[in-house]
Amino acid sequence: MLAILGGPPVRAARPWPRWPQYDNRTAAELLAALHSSRWSVTWYSPNGGKSRERMFGEAFARYNGADYGVSVDHGSSALVIALEALDVGPGDEVIVPAMTWVAPATAVLRVGAVPVLVDVDAATGCLTADHLGAAVSPRTRAVIVVHLACTAAELDRITAVTDAAGLALIEDCSQAHGTRWAGRAVGTFGQIGVFSLGAAKSLAAGEAGAAITGSPELYRRMLMLRADSRGYTDDGPAPGEYELVEDGTVMGANYCMSELTAALLLDQLPRLDDQHTIRETRAKELEAGLPGIPGLAPIPVPAPVDRRAVYEYGIRFEPGTFGDATVDQVAAALTAELGTRVYPPRAPLHRSALLRPHTKPRFARWWAGAVERAAGRPLPGADHYRDHTLLLHHSVLLGRRGDVDDILTALDKVRTHAADLPAHPAPDPKGMA
Repeated sequence: MLAILGGPPVRAARPWPRWPQYDNRTAAELLAALHSSRWSVTWYSPNGGKSRERMFGEAFARYNGADYGVSVDHGSSALVIALEALDVGPGDEVIVPAMTWVAPATAVLRVGAVPVLVDVDAATGCLTADHLGAAVSPRTRAVIVVHLACTAAELDRITAVTDAAGLALIEDCSQAHGTRWAGRAVGTFGQIGVFSLGAAKSLAAGEAGAAITGSPELYRRMLMLRADSRGYTDDGPAPGEYELVEDGTVMGANYCMSELTAALLLDQLPRLDDQHTIRETRAKELEAGLPGIPGLAPIPVPAPVDRRAVYEYGIRFEPGTFGDATVDQVAAALTAELGTRVYPPRAPLHRSALLRPHTKPRFARWWAGAVERAAGRPLPGADHYRDHTLLLHHSVLLGRRGDVDDILTALDKVRTHAADLPAHPAPDPKGMA
């Protein structure tokens, strides 16, 4: 009997790896930031030297092979300063994939531009060059491409389209920290790469974000855009001096990262590649086992990706694999079997309860233009991806081979007994990864 109906679960007692991961070294880094008496880059430096948030921006840029990195308080802020640095604003359109978190669309609205929702590949959930090319209009100014879950968008073909059309490209790498395309980090193919560093991400710090670029001009603009029109001193400040200079070349807002957050990230960044190695091992074991279960397959990864960074491991299923059960019913049954959350992708933006610009007067008129552009345009790829994909948080891949066996056993058990699934999914379990 399925666990969701009261039967014994596949995995009853053994815990899954916890996330985030930390140790005494993490605590020492936090305490050092605490005892420094400098909790923000906007405060003076009692002992002199660069702020931690500046050091993280530099370290994160090096990690990605980029020239410059800017630390911010959220990934949403990184999107806003990227758009503003590229002079995107009223009258402009920005192409946004329909299968993503709400922030890429709302960031476009926040700078006064119109987000144009575009369909995605049904297997990967990522924007394709064909969908992109079909959506370009004379008002298109920029494209936000999202590297989703555990794969990457077709960068070679997408950059060919944006280069030919003269469009700015922003890569949202919030789910792809460390993914490499032909040896080069994602986030360095467009003008700007943006990252969320929230608690769930594979590089986590509670609430934080970053942007990287190869352009010194865009770097200087983003610094001022995120620090109320202030940029850094050329070198670290002397004791008792401030690190931010009131430049005022472009008006900004305050999206600065705190020093305590930067301390967490400086601790977590050196751990990232070892964690990627463990996740990739478990992912390959899953991919070796999935073909043995009829109707299931992993999310495909383009051949040029020579290192992927799994944020959410994705499993596709063919229609009818679980009978007439919906993806929500299947996810709830798997969650009951495994004791860790299995879930479908969030609803695509054209179905999302989170994208509601008409509820704010300052966005409503821009959104009217987006609705007009999207009228009558079906988004079947996004719909299929959402309704035929199961996701697992990356933390479940940080364990042992036996965890993979449990996942495969649960998938086959739920498939075999799919006809017994209840009509409505069980409530989402609390406190699970």
